[in-house]
Amino acid sequence: MKKLLLTASAIVLGLAMSSDAFADCNGFYAGIRAGSAKHDYSKKSHMNMHDLDSHVWMLSGSLGYRYNYYRTELEYVWRDKDKWSVSDGVATSKLSFQTQSYMWNHYIDILPYNWWSPYVGAGIGFTKMKYHDKFSIPGEPTEDYASIFNNTPTRFTWSVGGGLTLKVTNKFNVDAGYRYYDMGAIHKMDVKAHEFYGGLRYVF
Repeated sequence: MKKLLLTASAIVLGLAMSSDAFADCNGFYAGIRAGSAKHDYSKKSHMNMHDLDSHVWMLSGSLGYRYNYYRTELEYVWRDKDKWSVSDGVATSKLSFQTQSYMWNHYIDILPYNWWSPYVGAGIGFTKMKYHDKFSIPGEPTEDYASIFNNTPTRFTWSVGGGLTLKVTNKFNVDAGYRYYDMGAIHKMDVKAHEFYGGLRYVF
């Protein structure tokens, strides 16, 4: 009887401690991410755009809530400028393109209470784009022959992705993942992005 009572007590104590640990993993959290993003442009455009090989820095901050397998968050994503130049032998264009996204993301943690957990996610929101084109003719007066074209549309955006989480403590997590963005169109040009990132999350 004593052994039975001791075993039952140990089980109850273990469940209580496990429940407390699980509760520590849930709640409101803040997160940051940093990594590399590559804008991808379609071939539909007649503008001076093309598939770029360069990757730009991205940085984001998020506020969210986690409960068991599910996480939801609001996130702001900043990306550095793509810069390049195009010449037709007469005129030279200096171009830049930049995007910033405001997203509502949702995630499913496959093994939320393990040390390692894969996850999948999707998000919706909108992206502000900034396209800048300055062209000139060498040897001609800049004020007469230079022209500047600016456009800053805002487009509906959706994303999908996934990654892996390392649980350092019940409240502190390290993420690594990939996301694909569809950012809509600008001047008959479909804009997409591929993003690889690392991140930190802390549950309050």
